[in-house]
Amino acid sequence: MKKSVVLLLLFIASSDLLLAQKADDKEIELLIERHNYWRSDVGVSDINYSAELANVANKWAIELKTQGCSFKHSQNAYGENLFKGTVGYFTVGDAVDSWGAEKQDYDYKKNKCQTDKMCGHYTQIVWKNTTEVGCAKSICDGSVIWVCNYNPPGNFIGQKPY
Repeated sequence: MKKSVVLLLLFIASSDLLLAQKADDKEIELLIERHNYWRSDVGVSDINYSAELANVANKWAIELKTQGCSFKHSQNAYGENLFKGTVGYFTVGDAVDSWGAEKQDYDYKKNKCQTDKMCGHYTQIVWKNTTEVGCAKSICDGSVIWVCNYNPPGNFIGQKPY
């Protein structure tokens, strides 16, 4: 009986780990390197990692999984980028680079995306006032969903990112 209770408690304590997890040290290094690659490309200062934002991202990654692998924004007070791809194939670096690749669809002079294109993920990662990022992931139905939150948030209408 005692052994069963201990196992049950271990399972309950680890259940959040089964739902989602914050980026590990190697992933943090990669995601910061890729963010700062895109930021330096336009002369914006480096971004730093935030454990607090990682906790926010982790809560949302858990929620997405509990909603049947939903893929939608949290509407929290921070900037937010989402990425979904095949688990084991896409890294957090691939996620950041997919957002950065939207640069080709961003018209700086007009401060808007090309017609029928997305570029808001890109403008968030290069937003000059954003100083920190935190990320987490959930694994669901063969996919990895990355959630990254940014502080201060970017993408304010009428303002250029840099």
